[in-house]
Amino acid sequence: MLKNLGAEALMQDARAMQAEGVRLMDAGDWRDGADKGWLAVRNATAALVWEVTGVENRSTSHIWAGLRQLGQDRGGEYRELRSLWGHFAHHLHQGAFYDGVYHGDLPEIVREVADYLRRVEELAG
Repeated sequence: MLKNLGAEALMQDARAMQAEGVRLMDAGDWRDGADKGWLAVRNATAALVWEVTGVENRSTSHIWAGLRQLGQDRGGEYRELRSLWGHFAHHLHQGAFYDGVYHGDLPEIVREVADYLRRVEELAG
């Protein structure tokens, strides 16, 4: 559980979005499932940045900038998160949701979001 109540609320929402993404994927709604997976990544990252820096970022660009800064300042796992953010943004947000491109491993990628959420919670806690 995160100390910042707003950040914790974002993490709870991220967990719910990820679960909904898996449910939608299993139901065959891969485009919306991918979008929910992306929203989980986005909200979890926003929670991390808020918890660690004390700065709430509402726009995706500002969340990304906060994560990039954490990667520069702290290195290690924060830099790995930057790479994972790009992976999820590319496959779930841009490719599947916006461009409507389905790949056979898309359900697996949505499930991998759960691992991302766990890593974010560990770093934030």
